[in-house]
Amino acid sequence: MNQPAPVSDVALANAYHLLAETRAETLWLANFISPNTKATYRRAVADFIVDMGLSSPAELYGAGQAHVLAWRDQLRARGLSNAAVKTKLAALSSLYKFLADKQLSPGNPVAGVRRPIAGSAGIGAGTTPALTRRQARLLMDAPMTHQGQRKTPRLQQLRDRALLYTFFYTGCRCMEPGTLTVGDFGIDRGYWVLTFTVKGEKKNKVALAEFDAQEAECVQAILDYLDASGHRHDQDAPLFLAARPGKNTGQALGRSTFYDVFKKYVRLVGLPDTITPHSARSTFITQAYENGVQGEAIQRTVGHASITTTEGYNQSAKKLRKSASLGVRY
Repeated sequence: MNQPAPVSDVALANAYHLLAETRAETLWLANFISPNTKATYRRAVADFIVDMGLSSPAELYGAGQAHVLAWRDQLRARGLSNAAVKTKLAALSSLYKFLADKQLSPGNPVAGVRRPIAGSAGIGAGTTPALTRRQARLLMDAPMTHQGQRKTPRLQQLRDRALLYTFFYTGCRCMEPGTLTVGDFGIDRGYWVLTFTVKGEKKNKVALAEFDAQEAECVQAILDYLDASGHRHDQDAPLFLAARPGKNTGQALGRSTFYDVFKKYVRLVGLPDTITPHSARSTFITQAYENGVQGEAIQRTVGHASITTTEGYNQSAKKLRKSASLGVRY
């Protein structure tokens, strides 16, 4: 069976242009506070426009349940997880509920469309692969040690190492490092901390190490980068900056760059392409459980609303090494 082709950059750009011409869509997005939610929902609607071949606001307003059903099936055929399909349908439903309330659409065509079950233990339950400690170490150190990095400017190497360490030592979500300023990295009550802005515009303070700890490699990686970059004392500057050879541009890293940087090193060290920044989150949670950290403490650190979601990420509970299949020989 042939899978649908992924959305092209040109088609996506055209969809965003159409949305920019749709004043109602702008008002709908204004209801959301989180930049991550806005970006996710905007992309979901753009995907719907492209996949369904919509070319005007009128066609978007007039889409019916048949369009939604066809889109849902395309997404599943494309290999998206149940959780991802549910998120996209939720975004579309939110838009059409808004349009119906404004009497721009006859109703919400997503209402009544059955959505896939993502699982009671949350999106991390068995869907996000975790890394071994050796694999995580290989990936974190790749910016400075891998031969393929010889031509990469040292400032960029230091930044990328600090970013990878941040992913693996905090379990943060992919875009959350983009919320950090230099002022969000510092000392609080004897601990080095990072203060993320997470879902719902809430603050999540994560302790990295005691101030006088002998082994605090995530802290040291961030300090090394800040010292080399020259913006260590600019409290309002983004923590992670875009860089040209030898110097920072002064601009924050783009939202997609956090994902791209992570995937660059996944490919560089030869890990499977299924490994994403979310795998660092899954690895962090798994390692914390294996080292005896209480589930409630892990939940608070990664910013989950429910302990059930946190437990769903615990790959160690699966005890793969005890699988009976490993003892079978033919």
